[in-house]
Amino acid sequence: MWTENQKQKLELLRNRFLEYLQALNYSAATLVNYGRDVRVFLDWLAENTALNSISDVTAAHLSQYQIALYQIEIEDEKTGEKKRLTTGTQSNKLAAMKRFFLWLWQEGLIVHNPSSSIQMPKQPKMLPKNILTPAEAKRLIESVPTRKPRDIRDRAILEVMYATGIRRAELVDLSIYDVDLSAGTLRIEHGKGDETRIVPVTAPALSALKLYLEESRSCFATEPGQISLFVSSRSGGRLDPDDIVRIVRKACKNAGIKKRITPHTLRHSCATHLLKGKADIRQIQKLLGHRRLSSTEIYTHVELGDLAEVISRCHPREK
Repeated sequence: MWTENQKQKLELLRNRFLEYLQALNYSAATLVNYGRDVRVFLDWLAENTALNSISDVTAAHLSQYQIALYQIEIEDEKTGEKKRLTTGTQSNKLAAMKRFFLWLWQEGLIVHNPSSSIQMPKQPKMLPKNILTPAEAKRLIESVPTRKPRDIRDRAILEVMYATGIRRAELVDLSIYDVDLSAGTLRIEHGKGDETRIVPVTAPALSALKLYLEESRSCFATEPGQISLFVSSRSGGRLDPDDIVRIVRKACKNAGIKKRITPHTLRHSCATHLLKGKADIRQIQKLLGHRRLSSTEIYTHVELGDLAEVISRCHPREK
């Protein structure tokens, strides 16, 4: 076990690391996740090794930590069953640890980087779940009326999400200066990796945004100098990401859709519907802000119904 003095030194290093990431404009969510995951690693190190310093950590120690992550079992709150961490969760925790050691090495706090040889677990390509049909997406959006100011705002949010496939964090970061109604575009400045992209917006989404900006936003934006595009009706400040979840869930309930729908479902649905409409995959990649084409290729899955129709039409034994 490490002494309290050693633990305090590690906590200082962790805080310095987070300040470094903040200076690089990492998102607030990433800072929270990295901070938590680095603490988990340091706690494991304190409890399972007899090292005197972070500089004594070797690749063998990190391999042991990777195995420990694989073996962790957590209890499902609903079923009570014990399950191992998903491959994605393991990868996220290892990514935070590797980024921490890279920073230590860059700062000259360790002589070599022991995490450079650690291989990330291979993640299976999971098909997006609960994709909306075009009819369901239309029903979801149109379930929100446009009579009250808050409903006008929520309708605009849903239209924009389905039109552009924008991420929830990107949506709440939009400012009034990111909307160009005359050009019919939206500028997404703080995308994943802090990359900027300009995307076209559908006519219904533009109309919804225009109505919101002209008739609704001023009812909520009471703070002087408030430039956030989507504003909370409670605080007058920027909407919280959890507010977007509630807006989607409410619309889903009103529309009578039984699927489990999240803000990310609208992103998946947008990409899937564009692909089925014969859009080029590289165009979809640019719209979604994917750095790697492999991230977009997940949407090239073939629907079972489409496959059955092809077999029925083309297979020799069906003729």
